[in-house]
Amino acid sequence: MTDGAKATTGQDDSMAEPGENASAEIGAAVRAVLADPAGERAQIPTLLAALDAGDQESRLSAAWALTLVATANPDLVEAIARRLADRLVADTRQLETRHTLGYLRGRYPDRVDGVLEDLAEEADERDRRRRYLELSQGFARSDYVGQPERNRDVGRTQTPAEAGSPGPQRVYREEGEAVAGPPEDTRGDDARDRLADEPDGTATDAEDGETADEAVEADVEDTDAPRSPAAQRREQAAELAAVADTVGLDRIAANSRFDELQVVSRGIDGRFATVYRTRATVDGSEDGVALGLFDPPEDGAGFEASVANQLENWAAVSDHDGVATLYDWGTDPSLWMAAAFTAESLYDRLDLSLDEAIWSGRRVAEAVAAIHQRGVVHAGIDPYSVVYTGTTIANRQRPLVSNVGLLTAMRMYVDPASLLDPRFAAPEYFDRAYGAVDHATDIYQLGAVIYYLVTGRPPFQGTYGEVRTGVLESTPPLPSEINPEIPAWLDDVLGTAMAKQKLTRYETATQIARELERRAVE
Repeated sequence: MTDGAKATTGQDDSMAEPGENASAEIGAAVRAVLADPAGERAQIPTLLAALDAGDQESRLSAAWALTLVATANPDLVEAIARRLADRLVADTRQLETRHTLGYLRGRYPDRVDGVLEDLAEEADERDRRRRYLELSQGFARSDYVGQPERNRDVGRTQTPAEAGSPGPQRVYREEGEAVAGPPEDTRGDDARDRLADEPDGTATDAEDGETADEAVEADVEDTDAPRSPAAQRREQAAELAAVADTVGLDRIAANSRFDELQVVSRGIDGRFATVYRTRATVDGSEDGVALGLFDPPEDGAGFEASVANQLENWAAVSDHDGVATLYDWGTDPSLWMAAAFTAESLYDRLDLSLDEAIWSGRRVAEAVAAIHQRGVVHAGIDPYSVVYTGTTIANRQRPLVSNVGLLTAMRMYVDPASLLDPRFAAPEYFDRAYGAVDHATDIYQLGAVIYYLVTGRPPFQGTYGEVRTGVLESTPPLPSEINPEIPAWLDDVLGTAMAKQKLTRYETATQIARELERRAVE
């Protein structure tokens, strides 16, 4: 069906709306966790079962809540990881389950890798053993995206005009409403039936009389005696050598600007690619590099060319000191990128003073302005794409804007809800009536990130459906209502940046940077 036909019929191919019949019990469990992640361990069985729910809102909400519970209760990480891995081995299409396990693995790599290796050793069937091993080696990317819907673009993507002058912001309206969410459910009625197993309709994995902790930890068995340090080093060296061979590291190095590349850690399943921490050598000098390997979807005709075009755009703007460096990229033996290794994202930094938060917001705004002045749209600004190198002890470490333009390319092939935190998404990501995703979208999401910097919380919170409704129909609390130390002028700046209608937002990111600089010293 052509784009014109879709507009005529009202068919919408952006983020899909969650099902309207999401369980009230699941919603209550998620809200309880959001209010007290450390004290709501009893919600874990409900949240695990909700990952199999037939409606998308329940799965997304449960995934968020599980990561909060695990982060607040690190002693449960291994138990939760084991249950998540069991689900993925049974059905690799569970996108939300994979994202949850990927997050835990990124935050607690040793714990989760240990669980996955133990599960592989325990597995009796050869196929199950292979699947657990795939998970422990960075997740099977071919299973990661499942069967994504095509043409997820929200309207047309526009680039800003010449440097410093974005030009008029024309709103494109198309028939049909674009909402956010994961791909259409492909698991049929069996998954939905799990939510109806209990007489009261509440999803739970706990047996009668069993506490939540017992239900989660029941499958966790004692590990084998620890191996000697020398044996562990030999095993790790052999494993990394096998990883290097699997990813074609020698061919990548031969086609790159680097003299040599050496893998120093297992792959981590990131938002956009499987990422390997590597040691890169150029003219005798070594640097830490994040090597990202993309995996095109099976029906992703044009994927490589589209992503490569955005990588070229990122490389063109990475000479700015506020943009994370993209050293190189290529397509042999498959699509890859080599970016500066960053130790943290903004999600990891919530201890900023107000002065430092405003300073950081200005620096991010300056980087976004530089990106726009080169005619590039980021499209996916949220705390995950604001990163820090973590290599300095300076009081103020400059934040870097990363993943430039990748969402523009990949949202056509992978559900945007898996590549952008919806709590920071602009209204046009949810409803096409607000127009195309363009530089004005970056203005809104820049404002949302600064909101997070100064308040320590996203503009909108709650379940997926509540977030979507909030973005489209209400305004977030004023920053000064959250923190009385925040000046009223900052309420005004962020209110303008995050205006629902594009034409009432700031025209440029430079305006935001100048406001933050000028008003902060008054």
